[in-house]
Amino acid sequence: MDEGLKNKAYLEGMRLKKAGYDNEVIFARLEKTGIPEDLIKQVLKNLSIQQRTDIIKEEKPFFNIAILKIGVGVFLAIVSVFVYPNHFYLPIGLIAGGIIYAFISHSKMKG
Repeated sequence: MDEGLKNKAYLEGMRLKKAGYDNEVIFARLEKTGIPEDLIKQVLKNLSIQQRTDIIKEEKPFFNIAILKIGVGVFLAIVSVFVYPNHFYLPIGLIAGGIIYAFISHSKMKG
């Protein structure tokens, strides 16, 4: 396949994807410009994979922070049992907040 045509297809596809168009619209626009159907499918597949990878890369630090909050909450719960037996509000808040934050972040990464 011609490299110039491939580059044109990827550049146009990325431009349209960043503009917020869905795959059907991108497919129609690329088809109008005379790009072969198999190349369009390849471009759309690669753009979707790249978008998915970017989302995971953005959400990974938030997920790690949520897991850290859960760990700190469990640690504080264990310590507070020995030091302050009646003070358990802070660890419960950290654990619950961490779990909720982890579920939200995980659902964004999962898709």
